[in-house]
Amino acid sequence: MIRSALVAALVLSAAACGSSSGPTGTDNPPPPPPASGDIAIVPGASLLTTTAFNPNPKSVVLGGAASVSVRWVNTDVTGGGGYGGGGGTATAHMIMSDDGAFATSQLLGGGDTYSIELTKAGTYKYHCAVHPNMVGTITVAP
Repeated sequence: MIRSALVAALVLSAAACGSSSGPTGTDNPPPPPPASGDIAIVPGASLLTTTAFNPNPKSVVLGGAASVSVRWVNTDVTGGGGYGGGGGTATAHMIMSDDGAFATSQLLGGGDTYSIELTKAGTYKYHCAVHPNMVGTITVAP
């Protein structure tokens, strides 16, 4: 009787471990839909320079506000449907200010985002810390 109960418990346990509906291996969820203020890290970005980010340059306006938000979205996902589809393989990127004007992002996997708040008018140059050939500029108007 005890032996039967143990066998049943093991079978149920093994069945539970074998079922998964989440992404595995190199699968990544699709990125969130870009908002009008976003900067997309485009597919194949690691092989690009000034076209690795879209738009580039990016222009924003403070318009009397204390700050303006800028968000990067890593859409560098290929295969498995890629952007807007399910799964795929992503290239990770890390956004870094050229002059320390804002904090460096964490490593951004496929679909990940990174947001900053800029408080002063000016030109902000940035690049990918993983792929330094990827360069961009944000211009903040008063």
